[in-house]
Amino acid sequence: MSSSISKAQVAQIEQDFLLRFPGGLQDPAWLALGKKHRSTLQAMALFDTALSLPTLAAAIAQQRYGEVIEACRQFVGRCTTISTFEKIAFRNYLAFGDVHEPFIRCLHALLARCDAASFDDFVDVLLLCRYDKNANAAKWPLVTAFLAYSNPQQHVCVKPTTIKKLAARLGVDIAYQAQPAYQTYQRVQAMVAQFRQHSTQLVVDNNITAQAVMYCTV
Repeated sequence: MSSSISKAQVAQIEQDFLLRFPGGLQDPAWLALGKKHRSTLQAMALFDTALSLPTLAAAIAQQRYGEVIEACRQFVGRCTTISTFEKIAFRNYLAFGDVHEPFIRCLHALLARCDAASFDDFVDVLLLCRYDKNANAAKWPLVTAFLAYSNPQQHVCVKPTTIKKLAARLGVDIAYQAQPAYQTYQRVQAMVAQFRQHSTQLVVDNNITAQAVMYCTV
């Protein structure tokens, strides 16, 4: 197993994608798929307003969490990368009012710096209600959606089944763990970055699009 992907592997992904969508990123069939994910733009826009770092910092300073929590509900509801079951678990999680403050503090730290400590702390805060099997929100798609939609140039979404298939096809060791882990996240991040770096036929505008292209090959 490797820790990186080659230019030849990137070229193969591009070839597979173009066989399915001959017009590339402007192919009508590809654009039609994109229309199904229009809510993505609405979700991303929240990080410029209701979920921006200054807004989160103000909520923490003022100890007023209601508007931010509602914005988080809206964000997760609009995210097409989060399953219905994961959305329900997050909604149930937020029903426990005592998690609101630590959740927002950990979210602010994660979006501000995203290092091993803030990543682990965010996962831990989402595990606070794990004793209720219907409120365990610490799942890969939900954890990473907050990152990817806040900064799609830098961050990535992790959908376990798909990312494991893609990594297996490329022979990349992502050190996958069922519970979200920073090492795995970094390796997926690197894999997507390498695809964008070596891609010559498909110029994608962010990591979300890059991942959509890569996923089409599996």
